[in-house]
Amino acid sequence: VDLLKADFPSFEIIAEDLGFLTEDVHTLLAESGFPGMKVLQFAFDAREPSNYLPHTYDSHCVCYAGTHDNTTVAGWFSEANSDDVAFAQRYLGLNESEGYVWGILRGGAGSVAELFIAQMQDYLGLDSGGRMNTPGTLGGNNWRWRLLPGEFTDKLAEKIGGMTALYGRG
Repeated sequence: VDLLKADFPSFEIIAEDLGFLTEDVHTLLAESGFPGMKVLQFAFDAREPSNYLPHTYDSHCVCYAGTHDNTTVAGWFSEANSDDVAFAQRYLGLNESEGYVWGILRGGAGSVAELFIAQMQDYLGLDSGGRMNTPGTLGGNNWRWRLLPGEFTDKLAEKIGGMTALYGRG
């Protein structure tokens, strides 16, 4: 870690600490000072407690709505277990007037995480057809998603800007 920091002093590194975390991962995070990852799509397992829920965050982390390896947030709502969706609705106070996807984005932007990252597909409200990658598969639509002309509108920019300003992320 020290060699990495010495060779690349201006790089900001995020540790991918997803899945089953061993003691080595915890040690690496503690010794390196790198922030870890929190993925909101992993937070809402109604069967067990989760350290991906925003109230469990320490501020030294990066919150993601989802990753390039997940379906979109809209896709998650249509594919997830109904108990998990109900838990997300209850936890974040999701409602149809705001839109469930924007409620998830609000949950991440409003968290204490140092940084919040969401994919453009989520800001656009795309379903699972907008997914970037399906791990373990070759070909198909993997890594082929592109923002089309006209999709990023002034209205969307204003909405993203409003949320960014509201939560002091500007």
